Order: sequence, then C-alpha cells, then structure tokens
Amino acid sequence: MFDSIFETFGKMGVDWRLILMNAVNFGVVALVLYYFLYRPVLKMMDERRRKIEEGLKFAEEMRAKLAEAEEKQAAILKEASQTSQEILEKARRAASAYEENQTRETAAKVEQMIARAKESIEMERRRQFEELKGEVSRLVVATTAKLLARDLGAAEKESINSRAVEELARNN
Repeated sequence: MFDSIFETFGKMGVDWRLILMNAVNFGVVALVLYYFLYRPVLKMMDERRRKIEEGLKFAEEMRAKLAEAEEKQAAILKEASQTSQEILEKARRAASAYEENQTRETAAKVEQMIARAKESIEMERRRQFEELKGEVSRLVVATTAKLLARDLGAAEKESINSRAVEELARNN
C-alpha cells in the first residue's frame, strides 16, 4: 500500500525522503527556537511584568504615605492654630483684667506677648514644614529612584532629584 503511494509521488516528481528530511529539520529548528528563544523571551516578559507590578505597588504605597504626611501636616497646622488661638485668648483675658490699673503698660505687654506667640508659632510651623518638605522630597526621590533605577545614570538621577525638589519647593 505505501509502495504504491511512494511510487505515485515519485512519478509526480516528489521525493518522500526529501519531504521527511525537511519535516525532521523543521521539527529540530522548531525545538531549538522553542528552548533557546521562545522560553527565554516568555521568562523575560514575565520578569518585566512582575517588576512593573512591583513598581506600581511601590508607587501606590508612596502615594498613601504622601497622603498620610499631608494629613499629619494638616493636623499639625490645625493644632498650631488652636494653640495660637488659646494663647491669644489668654492674652486678651489677662489684658482686660489688668487694664483697669495700668492700661498703657498692659497694652504694650500684650502686644509683646502676641508678637512672641506669633513668632514662636511661625518658627514652629516653618520647622515642621521644612521637616515635612524634606520627608516628602525623600519619598518622591525614593519613588523616582525605585521606578527608574535600572534605566538612568548618576547624572540623570541627580537631575531628576533636583527637579523634584525644585518642584516641591515651588508648589509649597
């Protein structure tokens, strides 16, 4: 049965041995490509996808930390405002009680107390703001460095870090 098929192919100019050798060659090439090209490319793509997912997760964590830092800043500013209101209220009460006896002297002392309280509050606010700005800058730089660490040189990293600090300074 196979002899008649092979004879028919032979009469048509088809050499079955050549077809078989080509099929074997194709199979070998397909296996070589699968093991040495396709699998490593799939592995590389999976690794890249995993790194991107990690980067996105890290960025989300940094956003959460930034939001938390902003909430802390708002709470600190609110507390400073309440403290300043309390100090101002105490100063006013003291001024009105003492006003009966020494109006001029009391007015000068109250103004000094208010100026010191405002200066103290302003200094504390500036100190806390600088701490917060430094922390936010560090988080932005850490996030940027983490996301781009593999692709940038030292000069590019320094440029990005300085631009991020400048942008934060402008926004605040």
